[in-house]
Amino acid sequence: MRAKSTFTIKPLSVGRLSMDKSQFLFGTGFGEKIDIAVIVWYLENSKNRILIDTGCPEPTWCMKYHYPAKRSFDEDPVQALAKVGANPNDIDIVILTHLHWDHCSNNSLFKNATFFVQREELRYAIAPLAIHALGYESIAIGMTPPYMNTKFEILNGDTQIVDGVSVIFAPGHTPGMQGVLVNTIHGNYFIAGDNVPLYQNWKGDRLGRRIPISNFVNLEDYYRTLSRIESMVREDFVLPGHDPRVLEKESYC
Repeated sequence: MRAKSTFTIKPLSVGRLSMDKSQFLFGTGFGEKIDIAVIVWYLENSKNRILIDTGCPEPTWCMKYHYPAKRSFDEDPVQALAKVGANPNDIDIVILTHLHWDHCSNNSLFKNATFFVQREELRYAIAPLAIHALGYESIAIGMTPPYMNTKFEILNGDTQIVDGVSVIFAPGHTPGMQGVLVNTIHGNYFIAGDNVPLYQNWKGDRLGRRIPISNFVNLEDYYRTLSRIESMVREDFVLPGHDPRVLEKESYC
């Protein structure tokens, strides 16, 4: 049997946001300000260069419409890619975990890439509930969503993108969330996006129960997704979407 293609996974910071911890940990962390990382994931093997999410806009836009933000020179998306020997024109595939503003605001940089998103995510992003409209920079509130001019390959559920990389339909944080299952020489990693924004969400509470993010649509769907993640990968092979500690390793492979 042919061995599955293996990838290296490199997390890249493209900015930092200052937010209340309670927004990431349902029912706890009120009044505690934390800095979270805006992370894009660069996957590479001998055939493919893949990016998961494209990150947030520049800090003045973040601060005007969303949260206080910082971005160093090295965190500019082009510079972040340069540190791993790539540039936007090298990227042939972009997988968007979801369509919130901090995950898809640099799509226009990747002119040679095919973009993948779930049909359910695109459907909901166009006409979200009012409380979620700003997160999508929705047309419903008179904004132009950052993904608006992106040409998508639209997916319906779990899909193998290339040998060694599959998207997993993972409703929770949003109705059309997708995580990414990546084969490496050490086994499968799961890039969880905002379903598991911090390591603390996955570690759980004092009883060991997973902690959802505070922003979700259907909690039953969310818990089913968390259980499914548990069944797919080893406990320490889940990669959170915004935890700065992810960046302590240059590569997961």
